[in-house]
Amino acid sequence: MKPVITRYRHKELRAYQVPSSVDKPLGPVATYRVEPNEEVQSHAAAPNLDRAVYTTRNKVTCVDQDGGLQWCYELEPHTSERLPRTECIFSPDGTWVWLYRPDAMMDRGPDLLVVLLARTGELVAQEELNTVGQGAQLVQHPDGRHILLEVGEGQDGVIIFLAELTDSSGIKMHSYGWDDRTLIDIAPNGQLFMTVDHGQEDVIFHEFPSGEEVLQLPITAFGYEYGDSFVHWTGGFLSTDIAVVAIAGELDDKEWHHYYKVDLRTGEPLGRFGAQSTEINGFETLGDGTWIASDSNGNPVRHLSSNH
Repeated sequence: MKPVITRYRHKELRAYQVPSSVDKPLGPVATYRVEPNEEVQSHAAAPNLDRAVYTTRNKVTCVDQDGGLQWCYELEPHTSERLPRTECIFSPDGTWVWLYRPDAMMDRGPDLLVVLLARTGELVAQEELNTVGQGAQLVQHPDGRHILLEVGEGQDGVIIFLAELTDSSGIKMHSYGWDDRTLIDIAPNGQLFMTVDHGQEDVIFHEFPSGEEVLQLPITAFGYEYGDSFVHWTGGFLSTDIAVVAIAGELDDKEWHHYYKVDLRTGEPLGRFGAQSTEINGFETLGDGTWIASDSNGNPVRHLSSNH
């Protein structure tokens, strides 16, 4: 289960730990001050909450709960462009910060995957990427060693990498070679990961680490026709055996979305379920039969699924 969730609201970074209670708004257990006029792109809090990092177009900043600046990692040369977007996460033990630098579009050099020492911001390792990314997603594998990196290249598609920080050779990288799969989630036991077609026609569950296809479900498996509706780039693993797939569309100029469970043991959709999420991008599975959805005020709420 994801130990710390962060939200950027009202000019501050808020960290939430998942409680034992359900169906109640989560209260922040730590807050971190963001410099005025900063346009935050991504953010993460350390597992022990002693510090947080956030990225802007030109730097990565690490602050503590008292608002003190711990370190700053500059992305040079500086730019006034809002795109592309950086991305960051902490390692599960809080030792490292993984950072995606979309440098190619900014004429800074090649795109980079970077590892920083969380305590000081010191550069530990970096690896050049053969991408021209507009943004990215970093997902930590449950083993604490590997991450999956998805780099979005706009209309040119999406590239997914497997990365590991090694003691001897820095970052060990592997590209899955796809340009048409969007990364959604990793199963809580680490054995599968989930992607959605870049054109949003299907969902595939892959074996980790090989990427071999285990289960593919087209949108028609959920009772919809592609064109009128599509598989949304959200969802995830409700548990090791149950995944959630989101279907979305538009009717009479109004957008709609529904969530469906999939039994990964049989490969069969289990029907629609109420995720209690009015904002489709506010839905986040936690892997233990519960999920986070934003309430009408934008506060994260943990919900429990029956028969998960």
